[in-house]
Amino acid sequence: MLPSCDRVLRASRATYLPSTNRGIPVPKNPTNLGGHLRRRRLELRLVQAEAAGKLGVSTVTLSKWECDRRYPAWTKQAKVVAYLGYNPFDDPMLGRPLANETPGVAFVALKSSRQIGDRIRLRRLQLRKTRSQLAHETGLSLKTLWNWEHHKRTPSPRLRGVIMAALKLK
Repeated sequence: MLPSCDRVLRASRATYLPSTNRGIPVPKNPTNLGGHLRRRRLELRLVQAEAAGKLGVSTVTLSKWECDRRYPAWTKQAKVVAYLGYNPFDDPMLGRPLANETPGVAFVALKSSRQIGDRIRLRRLQLRKTRSQLAHETGLSLKTLWNWEHHKRTPSPRLRGVIMAALKLK
């Protein structure tokens, strides 16, 4: 028989996060957007339905974000920033989005390229414009912009001036 003790230790669990939740580990230092979202939700002691309501998305969408199967569209990124209390989209360590957004979203953090296609794409993404919107505003063909951004073609001197003026590039 073990000796018994009349002392009881009590500690508040409010300050501690579980190490796992339904078998999925809770990251201490998240390295991806899904980890940031999951950690914040568990810190607030919310179920996915409540967190999804705060973000204005469905529970399926939030689940896909947390599992890194989808990346929040630009229209939802402001709500994600408000929910987290900081902007995780500025962190180049988050890596590339995996599904619905193009690799260009993560490309915004990379400003070292001097090629005209990369500069056009970078500026377009900073302005949060789709390729279709930019093509319509500049009077260029969507296919032309795509070819420039993917280094299939280079703009003529006249069109280079048009795009540089429209995007305010130097």
